[in-house]
Formats: sequence, structure tokens, C-alpha cells
Amino acid sequence: MATPLPMPKLGLTMEQGTILKWMKPEGAPVEKGEIILQIQTDKVEYEVESPDGGVLLKTLAGEGDAVPCGQNVAVIGRKGEDVSAFTGGAAPKAEKPAAPAPSRAEAQPAAPAPSAPVPQAPAGAPAAGGESAPPRDGRVFASPAARRVARELGMDYRTLKGSGPGGRIVQADVRAAAQSPGRTAGAPRVAAPPAPPAAATGPAAVAAKKPVAGMRKVIAQRMAASWSAVPRVTLQAEVDLTNLLAVREASRKAWEQDLGVKVSINDLILFYTARAVRRCPAVNVRLAGEEIHQMADVNLGIAVAVENGLMVPVIRGADQKPIDALAREARALAESARAGSLPLSALEGGTFTVSNLGAYGIDHFSAIVNAPESCILSVGAARERAVVREGQVVPRTTAWLGINADHRIVDGAPAAGFLSTLKDMLENPKVMPA
Repeated sequence: MATPLPMPKLGLTMEQGTILKWMKPEGAPVEKGEIILQIQTDKVEYEVESPDGGVLLKTLAGEGDAVPCGQNVAVIGRKGEDVSAFTGGAAPKAEKPAAPAPSRAEAQPAAPAPSAPVPQAPAGAPAAGGESAPPRDGRVFASPAARRVARELGMDYRTLKGSGPGGRIVQADVRAAAQSPGRTAGAPRVAAPPAPPAAATGPAAVAAKKPVAGMRKVIAQRMAASWSAVPRVTLQAEVDLTNLLAVREASRKAWEQDLGVKVSINDLILFYTARAVRRCPAVNVRLAGEEIHQMADVNLGIAVAVENGLMVPVIRGADQKPIDALAREARALAESARAGSLPLSALEGGTFTVSNLGAYGIDHFSAIVNAPESCILSVGAARERAVVREGQVVPRTTAWLGINADHRIVDGAPAAGFLSTLKDMLENPKVMPA
């Protein structure tokens, strides 16, 4: 009997998955455990294995379709086996709507438009070829309006034959002459200014196109939702990291020999950030409907750039972990994220996120709140700068840190209190933090 392949449920919060790619076409042989499908949840991309061996008899959803968890997306079985029993509860593949048939009226060829009547040239208009009557007695009579219009049209009204009283040239004579296809007389008195070079028009050229799908689609949706729904308060402060660097250098050898771990500046910032969040619980909250939830744990999310976008794996209980454990976990999570091997559980449960763009040479920036969390910390590049201390300009290594907070539940003062606490911790670090 054929075996259905349902959309898997990868976590408690997962309600549906999006078909990213079918690795096999219908009718292709498959083996049990073979990867036949890639799906996208709201957190990760996931490869789905075939539950049985045989032939991929039928795919019940197309690439790009969102399918509820548990609903069948394919059927595997023997070649020629009946699959009708599995197709009833599955959503049929989306079919592109057929283009509407043209109406009968539209189907009929358009009747040729009647030719426009040829306007009769008014009396006084020059004959075809631009010939005109010569001026009488050397004088040319023309109305002021005719002269004005002639100037505007760049015509010599003296070459025209007037239709007014006594052969007077009137405005209608000038305009008729201007519309005459044989107009050659009356060359413009003033040369027209040279036309400017033609500017390029139309939309900019597109070098390549790709659909907004998969992780990029999820990121786009979540960032747009956060930006439009979360009113932000943004605070930034320059933090002196000179002492922190000195502590790291003094402890580096001991950390490597005794703990077997290399501790980076980012590890130390994560270490002290987690403790500052514990000390300032007002930034460790989230809005849930009509309630504000004070989070019991400090689960630190770390923003990691990956090939196709951005992932935020979570260090759970970060404020309770010693520096070596935290450094190891942060490094392992980042490497797994870049390798695409993060389990879904590593992306859940964050309460506060840190985004560090110092490696890209960015001094300061404003990160978007990772909803439903209420706050995100941005970390800029550590640089040696000239700083005034006790009236003297001295070199110090500083970095800009910022906090973006959901102003619905975190006011500026608590956010400032957190940033001040973190600044104090980083500028006056303990020797050998543990």
C-alpha cells in the first residue's frame, strides 16, 4: 500500500511549512531515508526524508506552497499504484488561473478608424509650396495679434497673404500658414536653441531576478512586522573597552591552558550583557496580548549572518554560564548556523538579542527588535580613538553600543539604565570573569 508523506511538525509552535524544493520529480524512484524535499518553517530550512522506498507517485503541493503540519504533501509506493485515497484531504496544487477569454467585442478585429476630414485651408493661407503674395507697395499690413503669433511661431508674416480687409494679415492667416504641410517660407528669425542631449528614459536595467522565498521571505515578513508594529526608543553610548582588552590579554593564556578556550571580545560582551539583563529585568520582558510578561530566564539570542540571510540561535540561561562555557556555546551555535545544521530548538526561547557588526567595520547602527522580544543590543567596531581624560588627550579603545527597545513596554529610562549598567560592567571588568 502506498505511503503518504505528511508535512512534519518540527516544534511546538510550528503550524505550517513552506515547500522550498522537490528533490525528486514525480515517477522517480526513491529510497527510504533519502532526502526528497526541502521545507521552510518560520525559523529554519529543513530536509525531509522519504518515509518509504519505491516511487514518488504523487506530489500534492508545489514549490512555494504553505502546507499545514500533518497534511499530506506526497505519496510513495509502487509504480502504477492508486493514490486517490490520499489526495482527498490534501490541498490540490495551485493552478495558475487561465487568462480570461477575450470578449466577443474584443475578439472582433477593430474597425478601421474613419479618416479624419482634411481641413480646408482658410482663405489667405499660402498655397502648397509656401508661395505667398508679394507685399503691396513695399508695405505689409498685419494685425498686432498676427505679428505676435508669427513671432511665437518663428514665422515671417510678411511672406503671407492676408485675408483681412484690404489684404490685412490676421492671426488666422498666420496659424493657417503654420499648419500648412508645405510651409517653407517664413524661416524662423531666431535660431532655436540646440536640443539637450537625449536622456536615458525608462526603468533601470535588471541584472538578475530571484523570488523572495524561503528564509529571505520569512526575514522580510518578520522585519516588516517588527518595523511597522513596534514603536522604538533608541539609545546609544560610547563604551571604553581598554580595560576589558587588558583583562582579556591578562587572562588569555590561563583561559586557553586551563579552560581550553579562546575568548573573544564578543564573548566578553555577551557575558556581561547577560548579567546586565539579569540586573535590569525591565528590558527582559515581552508583550503578549494585553499582558506584559516578565521573563524568568535570560536567554541570549546572537544574530548570525548566514549565506541566505540571518539566524538568531539562542544561548539559554546565558547569565548563569561561566565565560568558557558561554564562549564555546556561542561559537558552536554560530558555526552550526552557517553550516545549516542548527536544530529548531536552538532558535526558540530567546528573550534578548545581541547584534554585532563590528567585524564589518560598522561603528554604530540601529538594529530592529527581534519580536516578540522587547530589546536588542547593537555592537559596533572597537577602535582606538583619542579620548580626553583628566584634561589630557589619551588613546583609548572604544566602541559604540546601542539599544533599541519596544517603547510600548520599555521606556527610555529603563533602557538607559540597562545601557549604563552594561557600560559600567565593560569599563570596569572583573579579572578572570567566571
